[in-house]
Amino acid sequence: MPGILMRRLGSVALTLFIASLVVFATMDLLPGNAAAILLGTAARPDTIAALEQQLGLDQPAYIRYFTWILGAFTGDLGQSASYGVSVGGLIAERLVVTLPLAALALIIAVGIGVPMGVAAAARWRQTPDRVASGFAQVGIAIPDFWFGLLLILIFSTSLQWFSAGGFPGWATPLDAIKALLLPAFALALPQAAILTRVTRSAVLDVLGDDFIRTAQAKGLSETRILWRHAVRNALVPIVTIIGLQFSFLIAGAVLVENVFNLPGIGRLAYQALSQRDLVVIRSVAMFFAGLVILVNFLVDLSYLWLDPRLRARR
Repeated sequence: MPGILMRRLGSVALTLFIASLVVFATMDLLPGNAAAILLGTAARPDTIAALEQQLGLDQPAYIRYFTWILGAFTGDLGQSASYGVSVGGLIAERLVVTLPLAALALIIAVGIGVPMGVAAAARWRQTPDRVASGFAQVGIAIPDFWFGLLLILIFSTSLQWFSAGGFPGWATPLDAIKALLLPAFALALPQAAILTRVTRSAVLDVLGDDFIRTAQAKGLSETRILWRHAVRNALVPIVTIIGLQFSFLIAGAVLVENVFNLPGIGRLAYQALSQRDLVVIRSVAMFFAGLVILVNFLVDLSYLWLDPRLRARR
């Protein structure tokens, strides 16, 4: 087990290194002057030169790269040219909105997708299966931002049960959770549809195995066979999708956070892009890449816990 963990950590470190090179090259080495892009075409040359010095653009590329990496290890991601504050502080401030939003959306997606997928597999080619298949097709086809607009139209404009946007902060937790419900449902619906389809396929594959027939021959109840044996042995692909979905829910919240006017990291990325703040864009892009790599690492480790056969092979 320690050997497996060390190999996985080495793979994570190598992947993070490659991702940082790609992000740095994309933001810093492409043609164009970042300071001139940030200030616009009407900026004076001395103003551009001063901003270049402030951003460290007057230094060689390898020095800028290692300065950025060493700063990331100490929490110093640089200074935002648009906001005039630390980029690390900006990201931390926005994460208190995005992380709860993604967690709430994931809970909703799992709460809908897994039971519906299991029911579809248990009643294959019957009404539950047809309902789940229809839900999966519709959910995958509807973009999350369009569903968010529809939720605003119904629950905010017509029924006036929820506000159309904004975030009151965590001083009043109930109001904060209420403000996140509609965007969480908007994010969760497409992911619940995907999870329904994956769960249905995974459970159907397991239901045809010999140990299921053995459990049936022993006279075990259908519910126990389904949840204790079939679902338990189908968890590897389900957990894989759930892990990928959590990364997507954070990285893919850009549109939904803008629809609901939420001050999250997705909205920060959009604002930094519109303001041409390349320092913030670079750090946010690296944060998204690191998050995906970390979640994949945790999902990979969960396989060893879910399936003891994998531990025996390694």
